Amino acid sequence: RRHQRDGAMSSSKASKKAAAAAAAKSGGEPSAASDPIRALAYVLRGNKGPESRSARLQDPRMGDSRVDYFRGKDLFRALRASPEILDEYAPLITGAPTPTVPTAKDRDAQVHAIATQMMKSGYFVRADRVYKTPRPGRTKRVKFPKFLEPVPSASQAFARDGEGFYAWKYDRPMSWTFVCVSFAAAVAVVLMCLFPLSPIWFKKTILYACIGILSTFFVIFSARAMVFALVWIVAGRQFWVLPNISSDEIPLDEIFSPLWAFDDVDANGAVVGYVPLVNRLMGAGSVAAVLYALYWVAPENGSAIKSISKAHGSILDLFDLNDAPKSVAGAVFNATGNETATAGGNDDVNASFGVNATVIVGEDAIEDVDATVAGGGGGDGDGGGGG
Repeated sequence: RRHQRDGAMSSSKASKKAAAAAAAKSGGEPSAASDPIRALAYVLRGNKGPESRSARLQDPRMGDSRVDYFRGKDLFRALRASPEILDEYAPLITGAPTPTVPTAKDRDAQVHAIATQMMKSGYFVRADRVYKTPRPGRTKRVKFPKFLEPVPSASQAFARDGEGFYAWKYDRPMSWTFVCVSFAAAVAVVLMCLFPLSPIWFKKTILYACIGILSTFFVIFSARAMVFALVWIVAGRQFWVLPNISSDEIPLDEIFSPLWAFDDVDANGAVVGYVPLVNRLMGAGSVAAVLYALYWVAPENGSAIKSISKAHGSILDLFDLNDAPKSVAGAVFNATGNETATAGGNDDVNASFGVNATVIVGEDAIEDVDATVAGGGGGDGDGGGGG
């Protein structure tokens, strides 16, 4: 009987492992009946799970590795917002049925129980910040650090208050969506390599789109700087519009939240780094003097427009985006110069050299070449009259 019972248990475990392996191989979701913890981990690693970020886990025993992690409070928040997940998986994992009318305390107890079981099964481990103090020049620590280290074994437990960071040890199986996205990314790389062979109008579209994006960022950062300077001079506060727009520690969908914030408040809400009014006025006067000096030595409007036009032509010439390729234009000018040299004299030969120089120098020398050609024609007329 004992051998039969052991054989039944081993066959049950083998069937569970086979089902999990088959689900992982097929890229599908594991069965909640065969392995509820693995099935819950599959769900939590998706869109319904807690917000996760990537960091480097510095483990002295296993070495450094790149992991995804989440905060315990975010796991509480995610499962509170999806009670159907708790109703489905909590009884299977903990063995305790869900109350008929569960309270917030019951839900928190279910979250803590299933998180504890997942930690015991090795699906994630608790970690802590490597750098415990704020970076130089900041008053607060970052919300999601870039470097983590595992806590000692005695502290490897899920906190009831949701504090701490937890690094995932489970990766969701690869799905067909991920395969298709990866293939599309490879195709995009190949298309970017073929960019030099694209038509000139397409290259110009990409160039002007990039210039437009850079100009937009320049306008945004200039407006932020002017608003910051105005508030700092008047009130002495460090006020930023779109404070997260240049941060590399938050995702793209959060760079516009919040729209504005004060950057001179510590954890207790007290203002730090206040500058006296006299010092602020002196700093503003110095900046105004520098700006006035730059305006005084700046070129006139007509000269600035010509400089912009020259820069535009130089950019098109640098990326070979002119409507007529250089080689074709050079062949036309050389042919014209050779015909002139054959038909005329030395003055015409000089004129042809001037035309050839136009191809090398650029657009600015066209007027000089035209004048040279006109001068050569006038010389022929004088010579004819003298003869």
